[in-house]
Amino acid sequence: MNWKSISKVIDAAILKPNTTAEEIQRFAYEAINDEYRSICVSPYFVSLAYSLLKNTNTKICTVVAFPFGYNALSTKLYEIKTAVEMGANEIDYVINLGAYFSYGDEAIAIEASKVVEEAKANGAEVVKAIIEVGYLNENQIIEVSKSCVSSGVDYIKTSTGYGPRPTKIEDIRLIKSAIGNKAGIKASGGIKTLDVLLSFLDAGANIIGTSSFYEIISEAKRRFS
Repeated sequence: MNWKSISKVIDAAILKPNTTAEEIQRFAYEAINDEYRSICVSPYFVSLAYSLLKNTNTKICTVVAFPFGYNALSTKLYEIKTAVEMGANEIDYVINLGAYFSYGDEAIAIEASKVVEEAKANGAEVVKAIIEVGYLNENQIIEVSKSCVSSGVDYIKTSTGYGPRPTKIEDIRLIKSAIGNKAGIKASGGIKTLDVLLSFLDAGANIIGTSSFYEIISEAKRRFS
C-alpha cells in the first residue's frame, strides 16, 4: 500500500455552507496534485470545479437534494440535469426518507429509477444514493439498499454528514451483506482519520467521502511513503 492508493478512493468533500470560490480553487489544485478520486462540491460550484479539473483525472461530484432529500422528484431531476450540464461527472442524491417511511421501499425504488435515468441520459457517469443510515434500523438499511441497487444506482452512500450519527463499521458490513457486488459502497459521515478510513475499506467500502482529506493524506504520506 502507498499513499496514492488511499487518495484514489477519496471523494474530497467541500460542502460547508460558507465555502468560498478561493477554497474551491485551492482544494482543486490539491486534488490534482494528490490524485484524489473526486472533489464533491455544492451545485453552485460545479462550473468552477469543471473549469479547474476538466483536463485532469479528478472527477467532479455534486450533491442533489442535499442534505435532507425531501425535494419533489421533479426538482431533483432538474437539479441533476443542470449539474451535469455544468460539468458534474457524478451525482450523490439524498433519498426521500419521508416517502420511504410513508409508502415503503417502492417509493424509493421509483425515485432511484428516475434519478438514474435522468443522470445517465444527460451524461453522468456515476449515481450514488445517500440513504442516511442514522435514521434507519438494520432491516431498513438492508431494504433501502436493495431497492436502490435494484433500480440501477452505482453506489450506496451511507450519510450526508448532517445526519443524527456518524457512519459505523457495522453499517458498511450490513450494506455489503445486502448488495454484495451488485453495486459499490461509499462510506461517509465522521471519517476523520487514516485508521478509520482503512477500517471502512476493510469492511467493504469502495469509496470514502470525507472533508478531512488533507489530514488523512498527510498521515498516509508519513506512514506509507
